Amino acid sequence: MKRFLNKNILITGAANGIGKATAFRIACEGGNLALIDNNSEKLKELCKNLEHFSIKVVSSVCNVSDFEEVKKSIDKLAEELDGINGLSHNAGILRVYKTHEMSLKQWNELIAVNLTGTFNVNKHALPWLLKNKTSYLVNTSSSASEQPHPWLAAYAATKGAIKSFTRSLFIEYFQQGLHANCVLPGGITTDLANSFAIPDGVNINLIKTLNPLGQKLFAEPERAASVIAMLLSEDAEHINGTEIAIDGGKV
Repeated sequence: MKRFLNKNILITGAANGIGKATAFRIACEGGNLALIDNNSEKLKELCKNLEHFSIKVVSSVCNVSDFEEVKKSIDKLAEELDGINGLSHNAGILRVYKTHEMSLKQWNELIAVNLTGTFNVNKHALPWLLKNKTSYLVNTSSSASEQPHPWLAAYAATKGAIKSFTRSLFIEYFQQGLHANCVLPGGITTDLANSFAIPDGVNINLIKTLNPLGQKLFAEPERAASVIAMLLSEDAEHINGTEIAIDGGKV
């Protein structure tokens, strides 16, 4: 199945985890790729690994929290591919703090990357997306935006805001052919998730109770990539302004 033939998909956070898995999924289905990440070595490695696909791949090293840097990167990549048909925005950070011990600097870091970064990427991608009769935008939020998690109050706040932001984009732009949706991953085996450090004195069993259906805590990033690919394709024609959870069945 080649759902992305002659389509150009912009992916942020592309060098790792969900972004990387999405890049390979889109490539397998014939789509051209515009890749953004802040890790130059991993981004270079990814581009090399994508060489055997018969597609165009362009990339840019970029810090999504930098407004002007994001604009320059997206405009450059879009011009190189002659347009953008879809956006998969995954760039973000995970930080674990006891809320009463969290500093303002730590709070601002999460806001800058996760929330301001989402605004920057969406804002600068939209002019390119809206050039199309139909376009697709998928922001990666988190299951933490809906289900309380200990030590993740600040992270959850940024992810909840991304969900609300995306719903608002749907209302604002659906008449111009934009499909704007979110995915809400639970535990995914990425460098981000692997950096999850439990605060001192905390019982790990508390985390395990958050998935009472007995599913494993962490899934492969390809599970999220398959859902994102669907939402970036014509298969999502009747899906807009909503979220899809990828969390193993949390209740």
